[in-house]
Amino acid sequence: MSEKNSFWRKLLAFFLSILVIAIIFPTIFSAPLEFVVMNADTYSALTNNDKLLDAGQDAFSAYIAGQLNQPGETEIVPPAFRNTELLTEVIKPFVTKEWMSKTLNDVAGQLLQFLNFKQPFGIVRIDLTEIKASVLAERDVLVENLLSASVPCDAAEIAKMESGTLSITSMPLCNPPAEVKSKVVAAISDYVEEFLYKIPQEYRINIEDGITTTNYKNPLLSYSLLRWTFRILPILSLVLLIAIAVILRKNGTEMRAWLGRLLTTAAIISLVLILVLLIGSEQFTALFINQVLSAENGSFGTLLLIVLQAVTYRTLLWMGAISIALLCVGLIILFFNRLSTRRTLPGNAEEESQFEGSADDILKAKQAMAEEIEEIPTQDEKKEE
Repeated sequence: MSEKNSFWRKLLAFFLSILVIAIIFPTIFSAPLEFVVMNADTYSALTNNDKLLDAGQDAFSAYIAGQLNQPGETEIVPPAFRNTELLTEVIKPFVTKEWMSKTLNDVAGQLLQFLNFKQPFGIVRIDLTEIKASVLAERDVLVENLLSASVPCDAAEIAKMESGTLSITSMPLCNPPAEVKSKVVAAISDYVEEFLYKIPQEYRINIEDGITTTNYKNPLLSYSLLRWTFRILPILSLVLLIAIAVILRKNGTEMRAWLGRLLTTAAIISLVLILVLLIGSEQFTALFINQVLSAENGSFGTLLLIVLQAVTYRTLLWMGAISIALLCVGLIILFFNRLSTRRTLPGNAEEESQFEGSADDILKAKQAMAEEIEEIPTQDEKKEE
């Protein structure tokens, strides 16, 4: 028969069980962290998402339009570029989805290189050379589209355009008649060419700036330690489960029941937390983007938000699948433990019945021997005879 586990063994197993429940949720997260969040294939699959590509087109079009709407110290923004929403829509066709798909792959690769400690600096570079060349080559088309999308010019504006003193700073944003349109298009196109040369060849997003705004003295060191902690957690959880099994080894039935209930409880708690995170994933991802990006990078907020929400959703699905698998393991342990207990009970009853039967036989044999002894005459009785 199995021995009973002492009170102190159960108390130690209880404290270790609390520790297992506390670390099981981050332990479940460690697998999707490596295979989903930090995997380039995850982001490559997103580059064919039309919603993401549309958001990317809007973001880069807004960035170029914003650059056109930011004059230098001695410059004045022409009226033709003051309507940034209209200008963004006109620039958007030059930001092709093919370029966006290639750029997103490149950005994801650079970011993962930094986060996986393969690149020393957290600066993501986005090459704008192709877009600038496309806009410069077809700047006349851009200007014509801009004017065509505007309201028709009135008589006073047409008279101003026909005057010889017309300049880009005083040229109104309207759709002129055909006889003066070529003159207006040429003037605005020259300004576009001059201004586009001032736009940098690449757009930079400094990830380290967002990280260093935290309260940690050395955030990169903290991030490194955190990554290694997540890698060690599965091993630590397994060691704790083995330790609990060793502590309760005197009673196998109790040990299996304890481990089964522990895994089941931890899995249910994890599933509840995952459900809560799934419900509020959009909120906390939006807050994260707001903390990471500054105001000047705000045009890319929607783009990064779509990426982060997609990755978060996939990560939570992975965690849910792992939690369900953990729950199944716990239930299987409980099932086989109960099954083995039922098989043991009939065997014990049979042994007890056999023992009771043999005791009765021994008692009957002793009684028979006693009766035989009484029937045998003693030596004194023989002499008397």
